Amino acid sequence: MLKRYRMTTAITGILGGALLITGCGAATALQPSPAPERGAVNAGPASGGGGGDIGTSNCSEADFLISATPVEGEPGSFIVSYGNQSDKTCTINGGVPNLQGLDMSGSPIEELPVEEVRLPDAPEEFTLQPGESAYAGIGMILADSNDPNANVLTGFQSSLPDMSEAQPVNVVGDGEMRFAAKHLRVSSLVSTPEELG
Repeated sequence: MLKRYRMTTAITGILGGALLITGCGAATALQPSPAPERGAVNAGPASGGGGGDIGTSNCSEADFLISATPVEGEPGSFIVSYGNQSDKTCTINGGVPNLQGLDMSGSPIEELPVEEVRLPDAPEEFTLQPGESAYAGIGMILADSNDPNANVLTGFQSSLPDMSEAQPVNVVGDGEMRFAAKHLRVSSLVSTPEELG
């Protein structure tokens, strides 16, 4: 339990306190700075992986299973794993994975700002054996569902920094995912989920 608490606390800190705790319909921001304006893309302190095929990986999108596990006690926070499901060793670029929220029709929400958060000491490259994973954190700035500036997210799609074709993200857990959000923050890749905590 202590380990899970530390990880939850650290993800909150890593993602700059961008998480919201909702209670009785009211949302309280834990972040001191305002969210990026609607329509902003890749705002923030880090220039992450970006889109496009950089050509350094010897693997393709189909070689990875992407899953998002909710962080207990932190609505809108997830640990995303990029698991090598192939039978070969994959070398991938480090950096911030490309991630977008999906709407109720399963389409990417282009106008939802995504801020890339580069973690200090994050590897520049990963070598993943079959069955191994790299990890990133997601934090949402949540909103009231009646907020006209909010987007309703029901899922994610993502690709690794050196790959260009986004894949659906399997969200772990019971029930459907549904969040009203104004903004997403995505951390750079790390080798273990503990590094997010």
